[in-house]
Amino acid sequence: MSKFDLFGALENSFTEVYASDFYRDIFPIGSFEEKGIYEKGKYNGIAVSIVAGDSKAKRYTVTDDLEIIDTLVETDDFCIMSPISYAGKSRKSEFARFLYAMAIDLDGVDTLDEWNFLMTQIDKGHEMLSFVWGLPRPTYIVGSGTGLHLYFVFERPIPLFRSTVKELERLRRRITWQAWTQGASSLHDNVQYESLFQGFRMVGSITKNGERTRAFKVGEKVTVEYLNQYVPEEYRAVKFSYKSNLLLKDAKEKYPEWYQKRIVEKKPKGTWVCKKDLYYWWIRKLKAGVQQGHRYWCIMTLATYAKKCDIPFEELEKDAYGLIPFMNTKGDKFTEDDVLHALEAYNDSYITYPINTIIARTDIPIEKNKRNGRKQAMHLKIARSTLEIMNDDNGMALQGRKSKQAIVQEWKSSHVNGKKIDCERDTGLSRHTVLKWWNTDE
Repeated sequence: MSKFDLFGALENSFTEVYASDFYRDIFPIGSFEEKGIYEKGKYNGIAVSIVAGDSKAKRYTVTDDLEIIDTLVETDDFCIMSPISYAGKSRKSEFARFLYAMAIDLDGVDTLDEWNFLMTQIDKGHEMLSFVWGLPRPTYIVGSGTGLHLYFVFERPIPLFRSTVKELERLRRRITWQAWTQGASSLHDNVQYESLFQGFRMVGSITKNGERTRAFKVGEKVTVEYLNQYVPEEYRAVKFSYKSNLLLKDAKEKYPEWYQKRIVEKKPKGTWVCKKDLYYWWIRKLKAGVQQGHRYWCIMTLATYAKKCDIPFEELEKDAYGLIPFMNTKGDKFTEDDVLHALEAYNDSYITYPINTIIARTDIPIEKNKRNGRKQAMHLKIARSTLEIMNDDNGMALQGRKSKQAIVQEWKSSHVNGKKIDCERDTGLSRHTVLKWWNTDE
């Protein structure tokens, strides 16, 4: 049986575009800073490349001329880039500023029938027919050599606020599920969910099998509202905004507290940090139990633990590439390219990566912590006693932290014309909590 020609199917269905045209369409003129010129309110792209056999990735700032992209795709290096702009030279998620496109991986399109099903899925509209969910029409489909990347390029970039990221992650995860499970992929039982910040092999760069990644124009640019039509209501992104024309000096007047905290005091967003022992424990665990077929997931988990434990990326990178010789004793060739992609998990989106998923994908058993019955009982007794001391008859805090009602009401009193969404953002309280206490008095 002859192998299905994925590039041939793309050529017969759509028009190919060059890398320079592909990236210029995603990042129109004016998206980034001009080379050598700092502009407030503008950011840059970041490309990453790695030479086979090297132990460290190189990062390149992509300015508005996009010249570095032309240079990189002419090499034989493994190159990746995400459709995102960043503040500074770090690809950490906290420095991500605007999302220009939502992209998803789709592997397992191995037969003509699966290809034809994908085309039907894209063309059938957003209604669920015959128990099969359709897909939004991508702006581009990119052939990565062994799979596909579906790019949904936005008409206007989307600011990556924390609440926005959470909703877009949920929407993206659902679209990924629909792409993999409805009949277009032979890997429907092994859906690969990636982060919103995932980098993808650059169009024009070399693939694992020595070909070049190629892009094909499929549809028009999209909006989040358009993507929402294709998923059930509970997966839709509704709390988001498109790129604003608000200047920093105007933001200072409109959002003084935010300006003082984030711009003047340069305070970072809050993060949860574990002890570094967790990171080093995982290195020992994977060395004792990693097997072929699970090596990528072991390195990916290492990256998630590094983020949780506040391990510098440079240390993670050194450790991960240093594990390649060991990984190659456990099966077929494990490459720098495999590590490069696995390290994409070093971002906030994976901090809550479920332990059951880690166990399933790494095939490494992890014994979950268990509480001794007597210790838990004692803990509850202490907690209840503390509550009796801390709370009055109405359940209001008498000392210690302010009650959530007090936080909401205090915020309202200092923001006479404030909105609920601003209260959420400033206080860190959930939407449900703000709504609950919005129209009550202490």
